[in-house]
Amino acid sequence: MVRLLLVAVLIMWCSVSMGQNFRLGFQASPHFTWMSSTNGGINNIETKPGIKYGLEADIFMAGYQRYILNTGLFVSNHSFSARYVLDQSFDINTTTFDKSVDLTFKMNYIELPLNIKLRSDQFYRMTFYGQFGLTNLFNISASASSDDASFSGEKLNEGINNRSIRFYNLCMLMGGGMEYDVGGNTAINLGIQYSNGLSDVTNLGRLNEKTVFNSLRLVVGVMF
Repeated sequence: MVRLLLVAVLIMWCSVSMGQNFRLGFQASPHFTWMSSTNGGINNIETKPGIKYGLEADIFMAGYQRYILNTGLFVSNHSFSARYVLDQSFDINTTTFDKSVDLTFKMNYIELPLNIKLRSDQFYRMTFYGQFGLTNLFNISASASSDDASFSGEKLNEGINNRSIRFYNLCMLMGGGMEYDVGGNTAINLGIQYSNGLSDVTNLGRLNEKTVFNSLRLVVGVMF
């Protein structure tokens, strides 16, 4: 948490020191999340909604407003439901599953993206952009539920953050959109982002597989 506060302070310091080479905005963007696994017996059964919200920052590279280093400080929540049909048993914390089961995971992250944004010139108050890069996610809370009532509640969730859901997740980020100039330094930001998971999200005992989650997001924000 101390490191996250230091990042926030750094962003605010940059906004003062860089002047016209820096701008801030706020974003509250809904998304849908689903999972995929390297194990053929684990499949996504329900795509879940979530939201990403927080502070966005554009840093103009070499003073050019067409070439931008985009970052920010966000909170994002993700959820997915998966069906486990396996020949072997596996563990979530102290709970052992030895038969087919449906599990729903809910996870909250602090998200720190770092990507390159390329902007067009302005046409009739509209500026178009595309972006590509990475986003870092740090887990702050997680829970799980099962379709089997005997495995739900505190017994399933106890210690899930540091046992069954990994602390760090890395995703590739790509997208595009437009900004509409409403006057002064204010612009409405609308776009679409796709986030593709690169690192393993879960750490289930006795189960050797890789689970990632992907998201499709509607970007809604304001830049100042």
